Amino acid sequence: FMCSFTVRVCSDFEGQSISDEIVLKGELQLDSLKQKGAVRRTLFFDYHQSHHYFSIEIERQKQLHCQDFLVYLRDETEFRDKLSPININFNYSLDESSFEDSLTVKPILNYYQKNSLAEQAYILVDCGEDNVCIPDLQLSAVPDTDQLIIGEENCVMLIINPRNDGEGAYEAELHIKIPPEADYTGVERNNKALRVLSCDYKMENETRMVVCDLGNPMVAGANFSTGIRFSVQHFENADFSINFELQIKSSNKINPTSNLVNLHINISAVAQVQIRGVSHPPTIILPLHNWEPKDQPTKEEEVGPLVEHIYELHNIGPSAINSTVLHVGWPISSREEFLLYILHIQTHGPLNCQTSSPINTMQIKFAVPEDTPELAAFLYNSTISHYIRRRDVAVAEPHRKNTAKILNCTNVKCVLISCTVGQLERGKSAALKIRSRLWAQTFLERKNYLYSLSSNVSFEVKSMPYKVQPAKLPEGNIAIRTSVIWSTPNVSFEIPLWVIILAILLGLLVLALLTLALWKCGFFDRARPPQDDMADRQQLTNNKTTDA
Repeated sequence: FMCSFTVRVCSDFEGQSISDEIVLKGELQLDSLKQKGAVRRTLFFDYHQSHHYFSIEIERQKQLHCQDFLVYLRDETEFRDKLSPININFNYSLDESSFEDSLTVKPILNYYQKNSLAEQAYILVDCGEDNVCIPDLQLSAVPDTDQLIIGEENCVMLIINPRNDGEGAYEAELHIKIPPEADYTGVERNNKALRVLSCDYKMENETRMVVCDLGNPMVAGANFSTGIRFSVQHFENADFSINFELQIKSSNKINPTSNLVNLHINISAVAQVQIRGVSHPPTIILPLHNWEPKDQPTKEEEVGPLVEHIYELHNIGPSAINSTVLHVGWPISSREEFLLYILHIQTHGPLNCQTSSPINTMQIKFAVPEDTPELAAFLYNSTISHYIRRRDVAVAEPHRKNTAKILNCTNVKCVLISCTVGQLERGKSAALKIRSRLWAQTFLERKNYLYSLSSNVSFEVKSMPYKVQPAKLPEGNIAIRTSVIWSTPNVSFEIPLWVIILAILLGLLVLALLTLALWKCGFFDRARPPQDDMADRQQLTNNKTTDA
């Protein structure tokens, strides 16, 4: 089925001192009000063009000279504008090439008369007798979430309900203004209750828009729901909420738009921050094998056993943190006697630390390995074996004369280590490793007393790298302890070899002397019978043999 109509062009002329026949050049333009490049809704049937040039030959004193041109309307899928008129322009001029050469004065058109004509045709729409559609467009929308957390995936679907309570709305479109924090990702297609619309991303005067086709026309009584998806990730300059603007627009002259809908979705920053630590080793066993204290130690091995504490500040997320302070209270001495003597402080990640007083004031020489396996293992969430360097002796159960005394910053002198932590994104960590030596002489002078050396670690997040800040910023603290206990070694393993050999020789000597003494006492002599009795027994035996 093709919708068509006829354009008729009729002409005649009057004039003085002109020939009885003239020729005009005519031009017909269909849908001339459309801008260049826009789709012309009507075309000439014979030429399939919206322009047509032709000649008109007119004779004086005859009836109107008319020509008919068949024009058809494109399929409605090829254009959207059904309400504006189809403007038909006709321009004409004299065909000077048809003048006779003998004419001294050539005819001209009347300057006081226009040489163009215009008419309009309308596409018949279902808008009542007056052919004027008055829609009543209504719009409502809700997001599928009322809270966005910085650092999460933050996929948002706007559930939108457009409806038309009036007459048909032509070229009806849903316009959604996208906030700077969001990006358009598509239309919801997996929910049968939501209609799938055809939507396009557009830029209008540097404003990002999503434009969805609602129908042409959006018929009277239309009422449905649709889902439009967005990803919200750009929070660098985000305020406390983001705003979506939605409106239905049509090409109708009366009531062309719906109500304007503003959707606000709140933004919050949330970070779960964890502080954890470990002592390596967790326990020191005294006394130390083959170790003697020195009054003025110069090497770290001369001070005592190695004790390392490792602390990790881990941001579980989802939001990032920055401007965090980390404090470590380290038990350094008591009554002018060293406890845990700090040699070196090592950091990993965006961490910068300072101490309240100088460390390694004794200028003890130490070696810092480039790679620290236990630190790497700790940062990669591997289990750190609390390895204890035991002596090559069997260790018995420790003597527990009393419970362990806790030595921390409440009862001994501490060095305060203050660190500033840079920005930590979700899943990132910063670590601090303190390399120290137990000042063994201090504890060897207090034999069989049990101690627990405790370092106190605390952190406080000062801010997050967003305009949005939580009501309460993360903070926390832990205590990491290193125990000092006493054990009695197996004596047999500590007796020198010459002592053992001497003991064996002494044992043999004692055995020899004991044997000699028993021999002297006749202990080894046997009891023999008298000689006469033995002779009588022999004679008796001989007699019996003779009788037989």
